[in-house]
Formats: sequence, C-alpha cells, structure tokens
Amino acid sequence: MNNFLKTKFCGLANKEHVAFAIKNNIYWAGFIYVKGSSRFITYEDSKKIISSFKNKINFVGVYVNPSNDHIKLGINAGIDYIQLHGEECPERCKEIKKLYKKPIIKAIPIADESDLKNIEYYNNVCDYFLFDKKNTNKKGYNGGTGETFDWNIIYNNKKWLSKFKPWILSGGLDIYNINKAISLTETKAIDVSSGIEYNSGIKSIELMDLFTKKINNYNYEIQK
Repeated sequence: MNNFLKTKFCGLANKEHVAFAIKNNIYWAGFIYVKGSSRFITYEDSKKIISSFKNKINFVGVYVNPSNDHIKLGINAGIDYIQLHGEECPERCKEIKKLYKKPIIKAIPIADESDLKNIEYYNNVCDYFLFDKKNTNKKGYNGGTGETFDWNIIYNNKKWLSKFKPWILSGGLDIYNINKAISLTETKAIDVSSGIEYNSGIKSIELMDLFTKKINNYNYEIQK
C-alpha cells in the first residue's frame, strides 16, 4: 500500500466534492485561502466542511505570503497541512512550522533547472515540495495557471531529487497527460485542480471521477 500514488485535489469548496475525494481514497483536500483566486474559500466555509469530515482526509490550507493571523484562522478551521505558495523564505517557513506544528508543503515554481535547485535552501524547513509551473506573466509564484512545466527537468534530476524531502507534481495535470507525467517523472504524489474543472474554479464530479480512474489504474499496475 505504501507504493500507492498520493493524490491531492486542490481548490475544493463544497462538501460533495470532499465526500467524493474521501470515497475515492484521495490523500489531500486543498483549500485556497487566497483572495482573488477563482477557487477562493473563506475560513468559515472551510471550517464547516472540515468539521463534517474530520480525520477522514488530510486538509491543506494554501497560502501566498500569509501573515500569522491568516495562518491561525486556517489552523482554527482545522487544516492539517500548511501549503506556502508564495515567496516565503526558508527562515519564514521555519518560523511557521515552529509556531503551528503542522507539516509544511513548499511550492517551488519551475521554469528551468535552476528553479528546481532552490529546494536545497528549503529542505530542512518543509515536509514536502510541490513543483508547479512558474507563472512568468505575473510574479511567478501564485500557480493556478493550468499549464505544465517541462517534466524533463524532473526526469534529468531524479537521482539528485531522491536526496531531498518528498515532492508533489503539480501544474496542468489532467486526464489526458497524467499517465505520461507519472511515467516520465516517476512521481509518488500529484496535485490536480484545473484538470478536474470544466470552468475555472468550478469542479466537475465527472472529471474528478475520470481522473480518479486513471490514478486507480496506475495504482493497480504498480501492485501487480
């Protein structure tokens, strides 16, 4: 069972979608606490959802350069993980981990191999890395582009990556490319958001189901 791919459905906003995730053994459910995002959810609404499914799935609060007050609101809502998707420096990550005693997922936006090397600075202050497409049209850290980065960057550095904390593959994953992404990168964890939406911010049970079937087929194959 330990070889199973861990999957994160991110940008969830209602009980029906979280229930689907739990029923289908999704490992993480992500809430976007970033105003302006099409997937934004309030702390109050996320707390209602978490209280209905506490201890049935790992809830992740996604932040961009958050204040301690904002993180605390997520902690009070019941999140299990803190995902930092901004320009948080290693010292800030260490401070947040010490304050809230929660696992830290640090997003690393990638455009080229030099971006991947940034994990060296964060390895001792986070529990997971999340590799996402660098948004070069904006500030480059806020993700949610629905675009992939060059997976060959991972492929060419797989041996080197094995020396660091575990990582999650993100950025534009969907039912059409997930098999190739897994095969090329040999990732052990994935994050999907736009790939289970027909419209930005609006999740689709149909696409969630199709995506889950792809993952289940992968999990079945590696257990044979």
